[in-house]
Amino acid sequence: MKNVTPSNLNPTLGLFIKLTAIVALAIVVLIVAAFLLKIVLIAAVVAAVAVGGFLIYNLIRRRSKLPVIR
Repeated sequence: MKNVTPSNLNPTLGLFIKLTAIVALAIVVLIVAAFLLKIVLIAAVVAAVAVGGFLIYNLIRRRSKLPVIR
């Protein structure tokens, strides 16, 4: 029985293995990118809420210092 090594593979089978490896790598890269993008989006939402809360707090604080006209 022959040992199958990369040097004596059927060319079509070798191409199939290479394409399968490339597709698997692309899927892993997409999953990692989606995970990182989710982290970035959550951080952006948290930052937007924090900045919005700070602006609203400053707006309320500034209004209370206005003189009352009677």
